[in-house]
Amino acid sequence: MQLNMNKVVFIVFFFIFTFATDYNASASEIAPPKLKGKSNENVISGKVGNGNEETPGEWYAGSTPSNPISEAPVILFVPGLNNVAQIFWEENDMYQTVLDAGYQTAFVQLYDAGGASATMWDNGELLAEKIREISTHFDRPVTVVAYSKGGVDTQTALAYYGAWQYVDNVITLSSPHHGSQLADLAYSSSAGWLADLLGAQGDGTYSMQLGYMENFRAEIDNQPLAYHNNYYTLGGTGWGSVFSSTWFGGMYLSQFGSNDGVVTSESSSLPDGQQLAVEDWNHTSIRTGESFSTFENYLMGNETVDSLITPTQSANLSSSKNNQWISGGPLESQKKATTTVAVENDVNEISLHLMTTGNLAEINLIDPNGKKIKPDVTTTKNEEGVFAGSFNHMIFINKPKSGNWKLELISDQQDAFLMVADYKTKEKLILNNNVELSAKQQPRYNLQVNAEAVQEKTLQATYHITESGTDNTKTYRTKGNFNLAKELSVDKKSSVYNITIELKGLTKTGETFTRTIVDSVYVD
Repeated sequence: MQLNMNKVVFIVFFFIFTFATDYNASASEIAPPKLKGKSNENVISGKVGNGNEETPGEWYAGSTPSNPISEAPVILFVPGLNNVAQIFWEENDMYQTVLDAGYQTAFVQLYDAGGASATMWDNGELLAEKIREISTHFDRPVTVVAYSKGGVDTQTALAYYGAWQYVDNVITLSSPHHGSQLADLAYSSSAGWLADLLGAQGDGTYSMQLGYMENFRAEIDNQPLAYHNNYYTLGGTGWGSVFSSTWFGGMYLSQFGSNDGVVTSESSSLPDGQQLAVEDWNHTSIRTGESFSTFENYLMGNETVDSLITPTQSANLSSSKNNQWISGGPLESQKKATTTVAVENDVNEISLHLMTTGNLAEINLIDPNGKKIKPDVTTTKNEEGVFAGSFNHMIFINKPKSGNWKLELISDQQDAFLMVADYKTKEKLILNNNVELSAKQQPRYNLQVNAEAVQEKTLQATYHITESGTDNTKTYRTKGNFNLAKELSVDKKSSVYNITIELKGLTKTGETFTRTIVDSVYVD
């Protein structure tokens, strides 16, 4: 009996080892794409660096498929903001999935791969040149699969720089076709210190602000060949696990509707494109083989999407739930920094999302009674989005006592912090169609509060309007009225202005509440 058992164990291990070996051999059989198109492009002069060291303009060809599809286009993968071409094959099964399906693939490095993020105009011009080169090399058209901002760069290349004639279809994976509120946040008065240290205010991020993108859409959508090619879009609604790198973005963007941790699902759709799906992808998983089956049938030919499979799962861009308060500033080495968080009595839970460039030596909470609490802090690294490279420290307080809480921070190095307090409570702000231009062509911000929840005479709103990317800031204040709308004055036309609004007042029961609103507007 013992002998038979030994044989059984041997056979089991034999099969496990054999299948594991075969699986690993199969997984390692695929060779990485080979460099085909060399480039002498210099890194363009962006405002900050992103740490990449690839050469812009280089492109790679994937292996020839063993089961090629007849008359299929080359599938060209275009990376996103601050990305390199390798994101599609390093620790990602997208390349292998598409190759196994029988498609020839190609991958391109845009300017972001060379160390500084670029606008859609710079990337679009470079991409148009590479599309022509790749199509000529393979002697057939390409279908573009563009990730994140790469989708905006692609439409610019086709509609503005003439690459439309070399392209069949375009698939965009969570592309911010209307911009990202995270880009607005990066240029806000609260986040400026941290964004500067992280290098989060590059030209590419600047161009992703909602105000800039509103002007871009008006310009690009009026191009005669804006939609000559077929555009199919995918969006996501998942943020990953609670402590994943897309969780902070998902929490912040939740006030604007469903999102994938970086881009809202509303922004991922094009005005005259066809939305294939909005599913439970996060901003990382949507660029993997997980999404391939959704867009595979649209890689060639002229397919029409069945509207029944594309339900709207997102909010209007001008609609939001404003239950957040934002604070930020510098952190001096070994010196305590304190920020106060006001909590009203009807808050069921408050989550504090704190970002820094490095780990913190100490984080303490002091409750409204003055008691110091060592909070349960979970720290993760942000790998995606505008604030990639930062550390995210998360604290959750259930049924918090009303009053002023204090957060004490100590860093071992010169640093900066950004904190977003997210309140689970009744809404106290009402925002609809936030920004409009007055008769004098000046931006007017429409801000109202919930008259049933707050005391009118206690209300104060402070508006900080800053020319994005500069220190040119003007401050306006208004108070004592449920309608806190304000006309803002700007001096420079054809510019993006960041609007950060700090609201303070008392609830009907007398507790202090604070909220922050971040937006942007393009003044032309």
